[in-house]
Amino acid sequence: MAGVPVRTTIAKVVRRHVAHRRYKYQDRRVLEQIVNPFILSRFAPQRVLEIGREPYEAFYNEFFTGRELWTIDWDAAKAPFGARNHIVDDAANLCRHFREGYFDFMLMNGVFGWGLNEHEAIENAFGAVHAILAPGGVFVLGWNDTPDLVPVPLDRVQALKRFRLYLFPPLNATSFKCSTCQHIYNFYRK
Repeated sequence: MAGVPVRTTIAKVVRRHVAHRRYKYQDRRVLEQIVNPFILSRFAPQRVLEIGREPYEAFYNEFFTGRELWTIDWDAAKAPFGARNHIVDDAANLCRHFREGYFDFMLMNGVFGWGLNEHEAIENAFGAVHAILAPGGVFVLGWNDTPDLVPVPLDRVQALKRFRLYLFPPLNATSFKCSTCQHIYNFYRK
């Protein structure tokens, strides 16, 4: 990607894959057109981990071309949509696979409340995220704020208190709630 502006590259990837192939939810637009481009241009992460993967996210691998991208999902059926470096395992087990401080950027989207539901597993998963995130690294948590999908209020998750809230400049917020759905993005730094 040397010499090509990140936003131009991201815009091409999004146009090529998003045109008419799926519903255009605001949370995806925010992630694809705001969060990922900003993270790539501001922080230029070299090691990236995406926790959770759905079929409609397979093209997300292209956002991180030229970087070491890993994906992890507990469902083996999601492996074909993951990165070349894909692990089938639970997010609570991240420390089994990676050393401390390994990743520059980590994204967990649609996992909390969608499989990561038990308080102990939630603490273990977020504790592992903190452990394997490099000092100064960025962690973005995407989740749905509906009663049936919030197994534990986030302010009760002790492991998240290890992070610093990050004022995400493009959205001027540490937490952003999409207006067309109940999806929220929280932004953290280590």
